[in-house]
Amino acid sequence: CDAVADRVTGSYFARWVDGRMHPGIVDQLGCTLDGMLSEYALLDEQWAVRLPDHLSWHEAATFTCAGLTAWSAVTGAEIPKPGQWVLVIGSGGVALFALQFAKLAGCRVAAVTSRGEKADRVRALGADLVIAATETPEWGMKLREATGGIDLVVETGGPATFAQSLIASTLYGRIVLLTVQDQKGKSVEIPSAVYQRSLATISRVFVGSRNELEAMLAAVATHRLKPIIDRVFPFAEGREAYRHFQQGDVFGKVVIDGV
Repeated sequence: CDAVADRVTGSYFARWVDGRMHPGIVDQLGCTLDGMLSEYALLDEQWAVRLPDHLSWHEAATFTCAGLTAWSAVTGAEIPKPGQWVLVIGSGGVALFALQFAKLAGCRVAAVTSRGEKADRVRALGADLVIAATETPEWGMKLREATGGIDLVVETGGPATFAQSLIASTLYGRIVLLTVQDQKGKSVEIPSAVYQRSLATISRVFVGSRNELEAMLAAVATHRLKPIIDRVFPFAEGREAYRHFQQGDVFGKVVIDGV
């Protein structure tokens, strides 16, 4: 940062600048490092990254964790090529960011939503194919047939959706697994018969480094991308914001107004 009053956001892993994650740099703002749910925060300058000018404070607050997680999933070990298929699960913050970033990369995007009434909203964001899981519980084969196989799955559904995501994947496709356990403690299980046929590469990401955050925000600035915000809560209603988020039926990010 160069001047007084630069608009900045904190890097989620404060000490992870670049390279591989290791135990010495696992401290997380708002997790192992307290003090982020506040009106003011004091950060080391190396922990802060400048924000794009076109974003409001509410919009900017959405990118540090969910946005960077989606960016890392889409642009990680192998960036999908234009025209390839990317699958996103649900309509939460990570899923919708992944949809937006995949479209920036020129990919075609399939989306699985919990209910049919969300489908039109997901299509409006650019999804090329949308399936409602309540109407088509066994959606994996339908997606595989419609697309020829998904090249990259950004898998946020966990145990409830992983098997269908694996079925939907193309031969030698990639699945970035972001949720390995549900709220009841059930873990993802890999169906061996399906996996042997798919030969998919299954990997994980955990948010991202400061350099990756800077790269993502540069792309956001270039394309003037805006996040999808479900609801903004006043600072005094912080507990209610968490309850709203935990009930799961959100479309985009939940924001607490600390300004």
